[in-house]
Amino acid sequence: MHPLDGVLILDLTRAVSGPFCTMALADLGARVIKVEEPEHGDETRAWGPPFEADDATYFLGINRNKESVALDLKSQRGRAAVLAIAAKADVVMENFRPGVTDRLGLGFEALKAVNPRLIYASVSGFGSEGANRDRPGYDLILQAISGLMKVSAVPGGPPVKCAFPVADIMAASFASQAILAALYRRTQTGEGARIEISLVESLLAAMSAITASFLIAGKEPAPMGIGQANITPYQMFQCADGEIVIAVTNERIWQRFCEALGQPGWLADSRYQGNAERTRNRAALVAEIHSVLAGASAAEWIARLEAAAVPCGAVQTVPQMLGQRPDVVISAGDLRLVGSPMHFAGVETEYRRPPRLGEQTEAVLREFGVG
Repeated sequence: MHPLDGVLILDLTRAVSGPFCTMALADLGARVIKVEEPEHGDETRAWGPPFEADDATYFLGINRNKESVALDLKSQRGRAAVLAIAAKADVVMENFRPGVTDRLGLGFEALKAVNPRLIYASVSGFGSEGANRDRPGYDLILQAISGLMKVSAVPGGPPVKCAFPVADIMAASFASQAILAALYRRTQTGEGARIEISLVESLLAAMSAITASFLIAGKEPAPMGIGQANITPYQMFQCADGEIVIAVTNERIWQRFCEALGQPGWLADSRYQGNAERTRNRAALVAEIHSVLAGASAAEWIARLEAAAVPCGAVQTVPQMLGQRPDVVISAGDLRLVGSPMHFAGVETEYRRPPRLGEQTEAVLREFGVG
């Protein structure tokens, strides 16, 4: 038995945050019926190249283990189908702009009327209240306005965007936690729930270590790029032939690090006594470390650091990483994807190919009695 066997989720989401959340729940065994607009479907189907047949690999990466039903939610038949499925669903998830589902007659109150035990989860860019509620909530916008792009920059360099949609994925993570909590609470109370998640709050919550320096100490977070504001050394370094990263997070590791680099004098240097002093004197220390590491190859330094139990790693490509961890690659039909990181002892996660647009429309409508 899978953890969410028997849970039915009606997925009215598209793009990234909602689909990633419902995929995670589908991987746990929930049945997910994904509703898409009939002509083009989820917009990520077109986010390519690359493509596999008619669908972008972007879509395929975040929509496995689902059924696709193509419906026009502005039509009487589309609304009737949503109401019929919602009446038997455990969860409905949507990520339209606030107020859209109400105008369609498919908002929380309308669906609660047909299913009082329903858990209704909404994800939006800026929440349902306030002046920004109607702004589109794309990940790029949130990375920019949150301050994340500024603090991710290399000092003196331009703002930097995270390569994957971090605001969307964090919102998806918080949404899945909230949905699971609501499902558990319902077993105690019998009551449904209304859940709201915003990308802006999710990203700011995920940035808690960064925002705390301003909120508590009044210090504006500085661009750190390849480093970390509160730990030194904890960043990328250039060796003779490539880059490595090193993480020195406590004094035991610091001692082993100095010995591995052949620099016992650093242990006695008052500028480097404790993480706080190393962080205050970061520029001087980093310059010295770079000078030492430039004398040998990345592979040589990694071997020496690992032998001394100092956390480190090479700066690799995605293919290199996947080549080292073939166990994370699964088959979903004829597609190879990275599988779920959630593993339950004695339970084997099942993976099905992401659906073609509208692939299960007729079967689902017959099942729920919609003509």
